[in-house]
Amino acid sequence: MKQLTDSDTERRLQAVQDALASAAREGQRVSPEAAADLEAYVRGEITTDEIRQRAMARLHADPRYKAATRS
Repeated sequence: MKQLTDSDTERRLQAVQDALASAAREGQRVSPEAAADLEAYVRGEITTDEIRQRAMARLHADPRYKAATRS
């Protein structure tokens, strides 16, 4: 991944803070794993696609999700 400028980092930080605030307003809990992914995104260590992939992997590994989606 390319080196982020200070402006890129600030933009990412603001986007993450906005997303966390939105989740809090809606009463949604952000897992420690998801929070760590968001922090890695702000630092430029992972992309939004990687955040999405990690979130989906955790969702599909969750037995509550498997039970809710069984036919």
